Amino acid sequence: MLDALRRKLKIPEEKFVIEIDTVGNTVSSTIPIAIARARQAGRVKPGDLALLLGFGVGYSWAGTLARL
Repeated sequence: MLDALRRKLKIPEEKFVIEIDTVGNTVSSTIPIAIARARQAGRVKPGDLALLLGFGVGYSWAGTLARL
């Protein structure tokens, strides 16, 4: 699902953070974990604009733009 969203939104792979392979499904903690790991890796810097998208049980979803 995440890769399908990335392709649909035409986001390059290097700008898309997925951590499920390293931490599994962490439910509501997934986005903060991904941001922290991307910062540690130097992929996200203070002041960067990020599109945060999440989806879950019952096809619920939400998104927002955030300045990190």
